[in-house]
Amino acid sequence: MNKLLIILSFIVLSWGAKAQDERYFRQLFSGEINNKKELIETKKYSYFVHTPYYAIDLNRDKLDENIVFVKKDNEDWIEILDSNKTKIFSYRFENKGFDSELFRVELKTLSSSTSILLLYYYEGVSKYINFQGTSRVYAITIDNNDLKTMSAFKGPSFFDEQKTFKGHYHKRNYHVYLEDLDKNGVKELIVKHRDYSYVFVYRGSGKWQTFNQDQP
Repeated sequence: MNKLLIILSFIVLSWGAKAQDERYFRQLFSGEINNKKELIETKKYSYFVHTPYYAIDLNRDKLDENIVFVKKDNEDWIEILDSNKTKIFSYRFENKGFDSELFRVELKTLSSSTSILLLYYYEGVSKYINFQGTSRVYAITIDNNDLKTMSAFKGPSFFDEQKTFKGHYHKRNYHVYLEDLDKNGVKELIVKHRDYSYVFVYRGSGKWQTFNQDQP
């Protein structure tokens, strides 16, 4: 009887998950969830926790903004507040499992007119069959020191680790850096692993162009 209950519970849970995915895709293609800002503003969360506020001068006006990493139910967010602690920007990360976290933030110069906030985010751990964890780089650009131009970009994975059910563990590290490859005064975001590179070219106004580059 207990085995039968377990099987039935698994079937119900599987059907529920599929039905939820189907509803999501129907809403997506019908345009019901195109307005993400409206959904965020109306959604109610059961709980949230956050890190301390970290002060950083994002627009070089000698007044510190504040960055905070927030967990809302099972969602991960970065929020940016002005010097008066008023929220001016928020962005949701895409997590893949538990223990996800934002573990490193760097403010760098992309060009004479653009700053970039690099976000190093651990996407979480999955233990469905094998243990697997990945990290991904995100970027927030700021044009002309105007915080109203802040725009977030989801980059590639730069770290992954895996442990098989037989106990074998391995990890791969990637190198993340900025470099002006074409010498036009605007640095590219590069994620390199061995002889292969992902190159992201900033086109302004929060827009990026992506291409892959094989190293000779």
